[in-house]
Amino acid sequence: MLALSWQAVARPGRQWRGQPAMSDLLAAITTAAQAYYAQTSHFPLTATDFLDWLDSLPAARRADVLARGFTTSQAEPGFLRWCLELRGYSMREFMAERLSVKAYELWLARCQRGNDWLTHTSGRLASE
Repeated sequence: MLALSWQAVARPGRQWRGQPAMSDLLAAITTAAQAYYAQTSHFPLTATDFLDWLDSLPAARRADVLARGFTTSQAEPGFLRWCLELRGYSMREFMAERLSVKAYELWLARCQRGNDWLTHTSGRLASE
């Protein structure tokens, strides 16, 4: 008898019994990311933070962010993460503690391609 893994017989687009649906993984990642960014409500975001973050950005991105200004950037996930990481709040550790292995692997793969898990609203915006 030939033993096949679930990946070998599962049809694309169908959830195999016992495997989390992609929508569930994405929902878990989004919820955890929003909780991570919401931690910025515990401290002020300063102009110094903003200027330091600007210095770390590529020139083209820096010009775009500078045009939008400090106030608008306070809702930017990249800026929020910069401020959190600067204060010792590791996003990798935060996400690893809150996500399933599958969800963490998906999040990590996306982040390693140079993306952050961008949410449309951060906890800072939701609380205002």
